[in-house]
Amino acid sequence: MEITGTLLDFPLPELLQFLGSRRVTGCLSLTIASDHYMELHPQQYGIWLSQGNVVSAQRSTYPQDVYTLAVQREWITPFVARKLKERSPKNVPAGLYLESQSVLDFGQLRSLFFREVVHRVEALCKVRNATFTFRASNEPPINQMTGLSIAATKLAKQGIKGNLPSPKASLNHYQGRPGDQLKPLMA
Repeated sequence: MEITGTLLDFPLPELLQFLGSRRVTGCLSLTIASDHYMELHPQQYGIWLSQGNVVSAQRSTYPQDVYTLAVQREWITPFVARKLKERSPKNVPAGLYLESQSVLDFGQLRSLFFREVVHRVEALCKVRNATFTFRASNEPPINQMTGLSIAATKLAKQGIKGNLPSPKASLNHYQGRPGDQLKPLMA
């Protein structure tokens, strides 16, 4: 399935609600035209969904995996990050792998998820001068995933109101292989 359009015609909160209600898996790519350098420097973002849940949001031109983000926050050293990345399973989100190795804890994963995903989507919900393309895919960016997710419909409803969930909000824990059922972590 592929859907294309502009955020002027189909604002991001409505688009997320649409995709979430259909429980799709794939990448929603956004190309934001700069007011000053429209043709030269458009910004590109990708919002990944797995069965209608947002699992990752990245600036496409500067994607950062969970290992790099953990190094930036000085939670792990570059050497440890490189070794863990080499050994990580290819079907387990990086954050869950780091948690299973007792390198990161749930609070750190939650912090990364809210800063890198929820807050980024909040900012993108305010953008109007952009085009989008949604492409269905079964391969989310495992190294960019914390292992947490939030329902796209919930994120959309909060984005419409302008107040996204707090870091204490209910999140989902990604379970198993990409495309598997997501289970609620907390009530």
